[in-house]
Amino acid sequence: MDGYYKGRRVLEYRSLNDFMKGQNFVQHLLPHPWAGTGHLVYNGSLYYNKYQSNIVIKYQFRSRSILVQRSLASAGYNNTFPYSWGGFSDIDLMADENGLWAVYTTNQNAGNIVISRLEPQTLEILQSWDTGYPKRSAGESFMICGTLYVTNSHLAGAKIYFAYYTNSSSYEYTDIPFHNQYSHISMLDYNPRERVLYTWNNGHQVLYNVTLFHVIKTSGEL
Repeated sequence: MDGYYKGRRVLEYRSLNDFMKGQNFVQHLLPHPWAGTGHLVYNGSLYYNKYQSNIVIKYQFRSRSILVQRSLASAGYNNTFPYSWGGFSDIDLMADENGLWAVYTTNQNAGNIVISRLEPQTLEILQSWDTGYPKRSAGESFMICGTLYVTNSHLAGAKIYFAYYTNSSSYEYTDIPFHNQYSHISMLDYNPRERVLYTWNNGHQVLYNVTLFHVIKTSGEL
């Protein structure tokens, strides 16, 4: 999906190698244009934010049709509450091991990031969390195992600075270096099947391998 607003053309490639070569693709023309870069392909459908609205659309590739669309109640749109780089990035859709999520903010939350878990078939909100983190101060964010990780910038020197745990409704500030090779991140998402972070970085598609591990404390440890 080329560009961050008013686009309708989606190219589907057979493989990552074909994508790199720009060959062997199928074109889909969406019935409504998109806004931002927070789109998601999940179980054969494209979930995206409809341009100039807080409506989330589920478009099925096989039938080339909209299966459902629903307004994300009170969510800001049209560059009201984007990430720090702008680009109509008000609503960020993502998936992890726990399902489908929307990351956005509202006036009621004073511009702080809200996480909502969505029902993939109906797009109904199942549960929401107010993280308390200002979205305009975030470079990008991604979900892994029900935890939202937030970078403090989209530029060079960015770090994963904040983590919100939906399973305990708690947060912590982190200090994890994030190699921002081309100095301008405009999309960052986790693929739970491949355990890879995908990012658009100043016109480059960059992949980061992610290693997940559990910290096991033995009795007597602090």
